[in-house]
Amino acid sequence: MSAALPSIILSVPSNFELGNAGFAGGRTNETQWELAERIDYIRGKHNFKFGVEGNRTHVTDLSFGGFDPDAQKQNGSLGGAYAFSSLANFAMGLYDTYAQSSGNPKFSFAVPYVGFYAQDSYQPWPRLTFDLGVREDFQIYPQPRENPAFPLTGQFPNQYQRIAPRFGFAWQAVNKTVVRGGFGMFYENFNGLNYRNAVISNGLPSQQSSVSISYGQAPLVFPNKVSDPTLFSAPNISLVDPHFRDPYVLQSSLQLEREVFPETTLSLGTMWTHGIHLISSSAYDMNLIPPTGTTTYIVCPPRTTQLPCAGRQVVLPNLDSGLLQEGRINPNFSQINSLISPGINNYNSFFVQLQRRFHDGLAIQTSYTLAKNRMSNGVDFNNQFDFRNTSALYLLDQRHRLTIAGVYEPFVGHDFHSRVLKASFSNLRISTVILFASGRPYAALLDSSPSGNTLNDSAARQSTANSALGINGGGPSPAVGLNSLYGPWTEQMDLALARRF
Repeated sequence: MSAALPSIILSVPSNFELGNAGFAGGRTNETQWELAERIDYIRGKHNFKFGVEGNRTHVTDLSFGGFDPDAQKQNGSLGGAYAFSSLANFAMGLYDTYAQSSGNPKFSFAVPYVGFYAQDSYQPWPRLTFDLGVREDFQIYPQPRENPAFPLTGQFPNQYQRIAPRFGFAWQAVNKTVVRGGFGMFYENFNGLNYRNAVISNGLPSQQSSVSISYGQAPLVFPNKVSDPTLFSAPNISLVDPHFRDPYVLQSSLQLEREVFPETTLSLGTMWTHGIHLISSSAYDMNLIPPTGTTTYIVCPPRTTQLPCAGRQVVLPNLDSGLLQEGRINPNFSQINSLISPGINNYNSFFVQLQRRFHDGLAIQTSYTLAKNRMSNGVDFNNQFDFRNTSALYLLDQRHRLTIAGVYEPFVGHDFHSRVLKASFSNLRISTVILFASGRPYAALLDSSPSGNTLNDSAARQSTANSALGINGGGPSPAVGLNSLYGPWTEQMDLALARRF
């Protein structure tokens, strides 16, 4: 198919696309080099480990953002898309909208990663072992191309001091009883896709620009393309906030393991994690002017039939699309979307586990976990100027979790006298995992585009994608707490039959 042919989108009788889709020419080339070395040194009661890890990844995105580089080579422009709402309009060339991208269709960057670690396993007594360690690693992302009109686009806050200590112990207090515990700090690596998305649009048309017109709005006849550069405009600026910090997790655990009967072990334990500087799921618009004023809501009791009613009052700040305006930093720009990492997460759990091995090839393990997972400080938010209402259950919270697992080798240790039977039934294994888990929470969101504006709902509704609680165009209900609704319990069973040859 000719690369000069634009994409044609028909919305009737259902969505159908002809021609060269903008994403069809896209591809990603990635090369990666790794180097790792470790030295073990044993001296007395110490077992030292020293190591270094190096990684260099180079990524090249071609035709990112829906560009068509093949079409650019042939006719000097990038691929466009015509949208038609009826077959009759398509036959006459009366398009509803036309969209076309321009700019540099190639985005390339390299990410060197270096890590060092040292660890000592120290056993002062036969029944007591300590593990002490420390790790230092960092990534080095290149500084993005700067927009002279907004120099903040030319920076990326690489973080080099990421020292992470770890500590653990194992103590056999009495016979058949072991106590284990530990504490550690673990840094997360910054995803290359997040880097690309955060620095790819710097507000320069030469980097990325687009045009979207309706029929009759410009002298464009189907199936031609826009050639007037004055019709193109750069998209909103995106960047990484200069105060961005790499996310990290503090984790600790304590476990008591006891052999209660022969071949039967009971374990009791707890785990606690504290996530810091978690990346927000919504972009923070640095150019938004904070709105003023509040709206008072009255939450009517259930089964209310007459309005107005008497009920609980909720006061929230105004945040609707008519009050959210750009121009806080620069009135010449619209959105300046920055990637921020303000989020905090706390996870606490208690678990009990029972393991039993039988002599006839059967092993069973049962475990139950009671946990609570909460987030705060803007992991998700609907008001970027105030994170106080973002303290809620995390979307991955699962209060109860019961797991039953079993492995059975029916003919283990069995002496077959027949070679045929031995070849057919020996080394068989049957295994199963059964999971019962409580439902996860979710948020009650209000529709941001109601058919009629009969309610002063500016505090609860807002239609910008920047601060939409992770869901574009939706705000949390003022009457229901964030992530306060739960989904149903889930039941899952996996069964496997394996044969070892």
